[in-house]
Amino acid sequence: MSSITERLAVYYDSKGIAATYFRCPHRHECATDSPRFTTAQESYVGPEYEKGNGPRLLFLSLDSGSAEANPHVKTLEAVRQREVNCDVDALPQNKHWYRTHELAWVLLRPFHPQLTIAGTSPYFAHVNSAKCCQNNPQRGKASGVLFKNCRSFIPGELRILKPDIIVTQGDEAKDVIVKECRPTNTQKKTVDAGMYETGVVQLLPDKQTLLAVSYRFFAAFRFLDVRVAFRFTRSANFFLPVLRFHSS
Repeated sequence: MSSITERLAVYYDSKGIAATYFRCPHRHECATDSPRFTTAQESYVGPEYEKGNGPRLLFLSLDSGSAEANPHVKTLEAVRQREVNCDVDALPQNKHWYRTHELAWVLLRPFHPQLTIAGTSPYFAHVNSAKCCQNNPQRGKASGVLFKNCRSFIPGELRILKPDIIVTQGDEAKDVIVKECRPTNTQKKTVDAGMYETGVVQLLPDKQTLLAVSYRFFAAFRFLDVRVAFRFTRSANFFLPVLRFHSS
């Protein structure tokens, strides 16, 4: 059976959004009035995530903010190499990418007791809800047309990645799940001025995935003691993730 990354590569090519063979029909619309536009970057899939070593945690975020024009540095393999070699300890601790690793550590440490924040990247996947990049000043968010045109690509990508937990980062990422995957059992709560929302996404007939939406960046998660438990449902033969939040 082919690996996750092998199936993703085939999927990207079939949709015209492969990094090295980009032929997306939306290119002209998305690149209009965007002189620094660069074509798609493929997703990051950690090696331990791909192996299924523990629960599969996936972050669904916005666009990349900035990206190179060279397609060869945006393939699945190149993105993985860059992330695995990243010095997480050197990242600004108040910025998005460090906090992504921090949240991954909080969620995954019950399953990997020796895990450190700097060592989390092999265990998660990261998907951008806009594949291309406008390279706006100060890494400004891409225009809505990119998110609209990429929205239909995400469900198929998620079905290949088979995450146990999806954490959305930003309104456009949440919109993809709400409009394309239609989560159920949704709940909203506010804790210490931070709001979070959970739900269940049925990506495949035999696969339920927990959705965790964080509003106001990671405020809610940072003020909570987050514990993850997995309940095995024998009749359906899958692991149903349950995210339990406790006020600190």
